[in-house]
Amino acid sequence: MKRVKLFLRVGVLLSLLLSACSGLPFDLPWITEDLSTPTAPVDVAGEATPAPDPTQAVEATPAPIDSLTIWVPPDMDPELKTEATILFQDRLEAFSADHDGIEVHVRVKPASGAGGLLDALTASSAAAPDSLPDLIALTRADLETAALKGLISSMDGMTEIPDDADWYGFTRNMALIQGSTFSLPFAADALVLVYRPEYVLDPPHTWSDLFDEKLELVFPAEHDQALFPMTMYLAEGGKLQDSQRRPQLELAPLTEVFRLFEQGVQTGAFPDWLNQYQSSSQVWTAFNEGQIDLAVTWVSYYLQEAPPDAMIAPLFPGSEETFSMGTGLSWSLASPYENRHPLAVKLAEYLVQSEFLAEWTRAAGYLPPRPSALEGWTNQKIRATLSQIAMTAVLRPPNEVILALGPFLRDGSRQVLQGLTDPAQAAQLVIEGLGE
Repeated sequence: MKRVKLFLRVGVLLSLLLSACSGLPFDLPWITEDLSTPTAPVDVAGEATPAPDPTQAVEATPAPIDSLTIWVPPDMDPELKTEATILFQDRLEAFSADHDGIEVHVRVKPASGAGGLLDALTASSAAAPDSLPDLIALTRADLETAALKGLISSMDGMTEIPDDADWYGFTRNMALIQGSTFSLPFAADALVLVYRPEYVLDPPHTWSDLFDEKLELVFPAEHDQALFPMTMYLAEGGKLQDSQRRPQLELAPLTEVFRLFEQGVQTGAFPDWLNQYQSSSQVWTAFNEGQIDLAVTWVSYYLQEAPPDAMIAPLFPGSEETFSMGTGLSWSLASPYENRHPLAVKLAEYLVQSEFLAEWTRAAGYLPPRPSALEGWTNQKIRATLSQIAMTAVLRPPNEVILALGPFLRDGSRQVLQGLTDPAQAAQLVIEGLGE
């Protein structure tokens, strides 16, 4: 009995101590444990184990994929029945036959603008994700925008094709966004010289040749992206981004570009009416109509029309080396459903196989993105020229770089081409303008 009373007194004393501790201005280590940590459940004898709720949602197994959808620009519409679109349709049917008869649906969207490929991708991602395609054909500029907005998915871990040696340097880079694979290129393009041999017997190979032969060279001088002056700047050894990847222009190479423009004005190579051209398409139209005989434009214009009285040549080298600006079209993953991605990647791989691209790029009028595909072309002269151009091409700079630098390059070039400012002053004004 005494022992029981002793236990009761000890219990009361401990209760008083514990209640008092809650008001202490300091912590006691044995009391300040994480009381929120759940303890392991204890089975109580006689307590029934709850039965599973039959109404609880069960993750459904994805249905087998029996079709794929791809979005393409108008010139790839199978309904056109051109040589290129017939080859494209045949390739899709061959893929279907090799993959248990899976259907491939082609949807045609405008190449750009309202309702275009990027616009439709953006709208559908927000409002109707189920309507998104498995693959979408995007230009490099649109690919970059789509990837940075999260509208397309990375292909990392799903394909090893970009690691193949059978790509040009700029087309391999065309597959990447910030080091990750976001596309498989199927068509390439590059800036070139186009000339009419009847009037330009031997195309100039250097700036000195151009100035000595008193030829007029036309380019889209008023284009706000200024891709030709930007290419000239690269050829002079200029860098478009600093160590932190911010847009920049360097004074010395920029001054040299403007010096070439000034010399061109003095020799008549750059006429005062260059300011009427705002796009490469305008330049090509003027060339095709016989208004000009030597111009800078995209090689795809020449390849798609192949005028018999015209030829192409690489751009002039700078003090550093020969450069061209490259871009192109690629296949990207657009479906929000990851279970559809592996089969869509297989289709993209099927559409960039060298044997197919050799035929399709020739018929469609694009520079093949893979050297082995160009080897499949039978015209040896054009093949050799295109190979030289592709080997010296660099991928167009990121959108933000072009948007930041293009207007300054255009304005500085305009000042020199119109004789309003000397090269050194024009370059200095551009650098100062960028720093504001």
